[in-house]
Amino acid sequence: MICWGTGKDGSQMLLGKPREMVLSFDREAPADGLKAVFPAEEMWEALSRVEVIAGGHVVFRGVVDEQNTKIGPEGLWVELVCRSMEALLLDNEACPQTVQSPSLQLLETKLLGPLGFQKVDGPQGAVPGGLEIEKGASCWQVLADFCGRHFGAVPYVDGEGVLRCGGGEKEEVSIEEVLRAEISQKPCKEVSEIWQQSFRGTYDTPYRDREAVSLRRRYVSSQSGGDPKKMLKEAKKESWSAAVECGGAVWPLRGKTVSVSLPGLGRLSGCGIKSGRCFLDSQGLRTRLVLEKGESTCG
Repeated sequence: MICWGTGKDGSQMLLGKPREMVLSFDREAPADGLKAVFPAEEMWEALSRVEVIAGGHVVFRGVVDEQNTKIGPEGLWVELVCRSMEALLLDNEACPQTVQSPSLQLLETKLLGPLGFQKVDGPQGAVPGGLEIEKGASCWQVLADFCGRHFGAVPYVDGEGVLRCGGGEKEEVSIEEVLRAEISQKPCKEVSEIWQQSFRGTYDTPYRDREAVSLRRRYVSSQSGGDPKKMLKEAKKESWSAAVECGGAVWPLRGKTVSVSLPGLGRLSGCGIKSGRCFLDSQGLRTRLVLEKGESTCG
């Protein structure tokens, strides 16, 4: 695993192999994180960007939030705290305006290109109406709302530096070298039935999960706008998870699903990734993932 840094003037610096490193991913957070510690002979120039390369592929590309130089009994060390390129969208406000007949191409010109995103992938064509950009809204808020409303997707930057905005299939990653795993089943998270309020005002329309272990009933009013089918599905997801640790770097994780064989338990496939961490320390390089229920599961 090799790391490169970019100075404010665009110059490249070989950082080498970190002594310690942690990559972190959470599906609910727009950007991945990186914390790495490097041996150094002198104080480094201020860095603006970092790339981490493993197996000939870029597994992390991001901006430097903190650069800390430390001196101790073991010598001089530089600690870098970084976020992936989505941080540029989070840290920059969008210009307040109303965009008529908005399209991804138009947002690329107005918002994304000026931030350095030269490759944007997603459905093209304008959508009817106007896009209201309020004062104080970040570029991430504007893009995420637009992609979620029109494409049903969450934007992310892939390992090639392309800003993916929806419309593509998720890539499935196969994991073979499993070090340890744990299946967690939580019936307490399941909902067995949801009763929806009808136009008469009575709660007389049932939706049921017949696989639920225990009776757990909920009621949804017509004003709430809640979708009983979606609520049952989400509760089902929350009731099951798998924690898997494997050797090497399974990264990046956004836009991916996982299939993995667990000795004695069977094979998991089509599993979404809730969170993940990739470690490099004295024990070597390994990845820990928390997976949600997929298309076929054991347990």
